[in-house]
Amino acid sequence: MGSTRRVLLVGIESEDNAAITARLSQLETAVEVLSEPDAESALASLRALAEPVDCIVSAASLPGMDGVELSRERTRRLASPTAPFVLFVTDGSEGLAAAALEAGVSGYVRRGTPDPIDRLIERVRRTLGPGRPPGDTTAGGVAVHRRAAKQERERLEDVRHALSHDLRSPLNVATGYLQYLGDGTDAAREDDTPEAVRKGLDALDRIDSFLDELNALVQQGRPVVSADAVDLASTARSAWVDLDTGDADRRGLDGNAAFGTVVADRERLRGVFGELYRNAIEHSEPGVTVEVGALPDGFYVADDGPGIPEDKRNDAFRTGMSDARGHAGFGLARVRHVAAAHRWNVAVSEASLGGARIELTGLERVE
Repeated sequence: MGSTRRVLLVGIESEDNAAITARLSQLETAVEVLSEPDAESALASLRALAEPVDCIVSAASLPGMDGVELSRERTRRLASPTAPFVLFVTDGSEGLAAAALEAGVSGYVRRGTPDPIDRLIERVRRTLGPGRPPGDTTAGGVAVHRRAAKQERERLEDVRHALSHDLRSPLNVATGYLQYLGDGTDAAREDDTPEAVRKGLDALDRIDSFLDELNALVQQGRPVVSADAVDLASTARSAWVDLDTGDADRRGLDGNAAFGTVVADRERLRGVFGELYRNAIEHSEPGVTVEVGALPDGFYVADDGPGIPEDKRNDAFRTGMSDARGHAGFGLARVRHVAAAHRWNVAVSEASLGGARIELTGLERVE
């Protein structure tokens, strides 16, 4: 097959079809887009093509046979059903995700999440050229990609150094002067100390904690250069054990083989699970239920807490976003940074349990 890649769109509505086709034409890899209105037409087209397609993108809801069944049938009917299969879902659910995973779907993008076309294009792009710049598989292209990653690591290291040293020094000086005004000891925080001094020291403590959080955030966002094959379920269980979960109840992991093995930085992935658990527990009443589930190319963590209002979901992963209880708002920002470092996608929606559901997709599975 030549350098042109083929992507088959099945049952995608005309407006989305046009947007996807336009975006695929902008990739550095030459892409030919084929379209079929339903599953049977798609199967007939796949049988008739002289050369196989490189990726299939199907709507979940199709006339007659649905997208999940299409994935099953192409495995049963075709001699070489090897092309990645991405499901474009309007209304997703845990049941649909589980059925898709069982049917061999390799990607799962929800239509209702922010920037769904962007997420879909990134998922397709990864199947056309995983781990390299689109369309450039030469040694020179890989070298350029590595240099860019090295420059990004160096830039982040400069930011980390500024947070750890350049800002910390004047902070320590200010703290020292205020302690001197309060008789030079931590007694400066006692009731006989002027209120202005106490408030100043408290503010500097908050800044100190904030710098620690930002420093950790920067390190979490450094590009991943060394990844391992990591068992997803055991990592999720380990993160739960490491956390003070109180009366919270976890479900969905035990005895579920669907999670499989993914390529990731082991410690950062465990940290993501920990942050998602902590977010669910700290923003809910005691006894919250936390559910972990597998997706065709990732996982989700959901809870039955108060959830995140729809108009706040786009901001949920921003640094410093907090709630009425005064939580610092770094946890989900760390999740976003780790996802970006791995080139994963992260999104938030309403869980079937009634609370928040946070999905990470675009993970590379190890067969």
